[in-house]
Amino acid sequence: MASRALRLLPSLAAPAALLSLSSARLEAAEPSAAPAVDFVGVFVEKEAAARLRQQFPSKFGVSDEPLVVVLRFQPSAEEQEAFAPILGRAAKLHVKAVAEDDHAQTVLVAVTTETGESLEYEGAAEPAHITLSTSAGGLSAGYSSVLLERLRASDKLQYLLQEDAAEWEGELPVFESKHLPLFSPFPAVEAKVSKVDAKQSEQLDLKGTVCLSSRFDTATGECLAPKAECGFCKFMKAGPCGKEFTAWEACLDQCKKSGDDFIEKCGAQTLALRDCVDANPEYYHVLNDSPEDEEKKEDATPETNANAKTEDK
Repeated sequence: MASRALRLLPSLAAPAALLSLSSARLEAAEPSAAPAVDFVGVFVEKEAAARLRQQFPSKFGVSDEPLVVVLRFQPSAEEQEAFAPILGRAAKLHVKAVAEDDHAQTVLVAVTTETGESLEYEGAAEPAHITLSTSAGGLSAGYSSVLLERLRASDKLQYLLQEDAAEWEGELPVFESKHLPLFSPFPAVEAKVSKVDAKQSEQLDLKGTVCLSSRFDTATGECLAPKAECGFCKFMKAGPCGKEFTAWEACLDQCKKSGDDFIEKCGAQTLALRDCVDANPEYYHVLNDSPEDEEKKEDATPETNANAKTEDK
């Protein structure tokens, strides 16, 4: 039975052919390509997103990208299991305040189920929020987290807890960010935090769907059911290169969704996976063994056992 399963691996391993891409093509890929980002978030309904954008007009240009509250970036397998029971469920978003500076505009929210239980991740570094607009280009939501990090470090978010304070406006000092250390230090900037009253938040009636970003269908607004995992994928993940394969697979899936060229975007992940597989032949040799090789090994086994018994006598 085991040998039969091993014989199936070459047919299941079609994606493995990508590991044998020529060095010339891989060298042309971007070596520093970042792994595809996956996250658990609340994707705001289109009608609700339109109401929010109408209430708080964009400062940095209009975008048709879905509005989302990120609950957890790059969740581990254990964290995905913890979130699994609520994936696909509806969530309510209660707007608490608007924070902005010269680079980003974000809305702070409380995230709950329809019955009021909190859905916010306890390990989150910054409050739950929706990025409305940004001038930071690729930094996007990442800079929104930096803005909230700066406000928290300067004790400005405490204004949300003071009933008699509706707004704070002033300068935030030069800042070393833990979220985006490569871009630090961030220069001083003018910022503003404005509270949103409960009545206004209720009128916005913001709702969304909890989902993994890799499974959310932006066209239908639905959280898709997970696909059954292929035998090849299970085999790869169970081995010593499981981490490298997961990163490679995530990048491949992201390219399928975005239409980006796999060679250009996933060169680094492909090289890392290839090197790991080459370094662990004792597990991954079946990817290169032909069915004939397996049959030879199988045929040789009884003979080897027989010889061993003869020697014992």
